[in-house]
Amino acid sequence: MVGRSWHSGCPVGREGLRLLRVNYWGFDGYRYRGEVIGATSAVDNFARALTAMHDRRFPIRSMYRVDRFGWSPRLQGGDDYRSMAADNTSGFNCRWVVNRPGVRSPHSYGRSLDVNPWENPYRSASGLVPNTWWHSHPHPLVSWRSSSHPVVQIFARAGLRWTYGTGDSHHFDAVGSSGRVIAPSARQCPDACH
Repeated sequence: MVGRSWHSGCPVGREGLRLLRVNYWGFDGYRYRGEVIGATSAVDNFARALTAMHDRRFPIRSMYRVDRFGWSPRLQGGDDYRSMAADNTSGFNCRWVVNRPGVRSPHSYGRSLDVNPWENPYRSASGLVPNTWWHSHPHPLVSWRSSSHPVVQIFARAGLRWTYGTGDSHHFDAVGSSGRVIAPSARQCPDACH
């Protein structure tokens, strides 16, 4: 993690992060063991949601720690562009928001989780990331376009909000006891804040 997804100046120290290992069903129908980093205060939420996805057999393409994809000078953190292009489900990554240099991503706090980003693209200032095709071609098992989708409901029951809806379909945030997303403020991210 050091020098990739975590570096000096991150809002959460390494002692405030946990490694979660969880089983998931791949798109090929086989079971795999994945890894996600999350804040101590959110990792139980991640575990409940991902375990429920496994139990309901909702597939995930891949689940590697974002460090696997290297450092991004453009994001000043782990290379989220490469991670999304690999359709990787990931959590903590102390970096800037995609296409918004200098604005800290919610992933920097370890309370955000991206799931199946290829099938659930992010609407950035420069267009849909990582691809455009899936936005208009949803699939009931791997992509979601409404808050009534079973995966969005699973995450809600686990204490994770589909914060930006279809503006950032793959992004979920752990909520505090008040029901509010913990950091960043709406002022920092008036639209989707991937």
